[in-house]
Amino acid sequence: MKFPWYKYEELPTERRNTLQVFICNVCNRVCSGCFARNVMDQSQPFMEVGEYTGYVKEFLEKGGVQVNLLGGEPLIHPQLGGILDFNRSMGIKTTIYTNGDLLHQFNKGFFSGVKIRVSLYSLQGVKSVHRMALECGIPFDANFMISANTTVQELLDSAAMCEKEYNCKTFFLFSMRELDNPDQDFFTDTPETGSIFHYKKLVHEFMELYDGSMDIHVSKRGVFESTVTPPDNRCRFANCFTGGRIIQCPYDVVNCVYQDDYSFGTRNCQHNSTCLMSKVIYRRKVNA
Repeated sequence: MKFPWYKYEELPTERRNTLQVFICNVCNRVCSGCFARNVMDQSQPFMEVGEYTGYVKEFLEKGGVQVNLLGGEPLIHPQLGGILDFNRSMGIKTTIYTNGDLLHQFNKGFFSGVKIRVSLYSLQGVKSVHRMALECGIPFDANFMISANTTVQELLDSAAMCEKEYNCKTFFLFSMRELDNPDQDFFTDTPETGSIFHYKKLVHEFMELYDGSMDIHVSKRGVFESTVTPPDNRCRFANCFTGGRIIQCPYDVVNCVYQDDYSFGTRNCQHNSTCLMSKVIYRRKVNA
């Protein structure tokens, strides 16, 4: 597979020390491929704000830069506004990962200074966000999770809708990934998860055929590498859950590999020679 360099230039990326906080243990969906399904504590639906701020203050002391809010579905959290206000007061870069179903319950001002990433699994899922996106006018990045059933035409149609109807500037491609199978295979652990070769091939085909102008972010997943940013296998992630639970690597979440503490830039990747969570960014050349 030859990458279509005649169409794209790669942009340099900066790896940030990132804390992912799972603020909600409930969701309005039940997705079989959800990588957080094993860590949701139904006895504590929502993380208390005091617990959250404690996590973040410690994170900043460790050199933290960015906080990602996840769940469950983080938009369900009854004190989400207070959490976002706290992050703003601390000067934290904040990203919310959501399925997008509840966006219409908010206005653009509520998410001032916050990046929204809507996770999408299919063209039908892209269409289901349509009403919510148009009603509230909240800008978001589209995150398309490639499954075993994804086709290149579905990717192209989804990208076109996200760009032309939702005015998305970024289309993020990534695969379902977990480590809960005996062979520790990243890509064949659920019926929805396609092989690593399917993922790589589909991304190549999409990049060749895509004719839009969004920036395309591609999760490395061990098969894509940067040509402009040096590889880094030191962990820049930490994950915090209700009840004081900590997991360093996002790939360990599905297996509930808890630990007492975490640090940034010291632990080598346990699963690959470079971080599987890092990404490459491609931008369409002006005259391509």
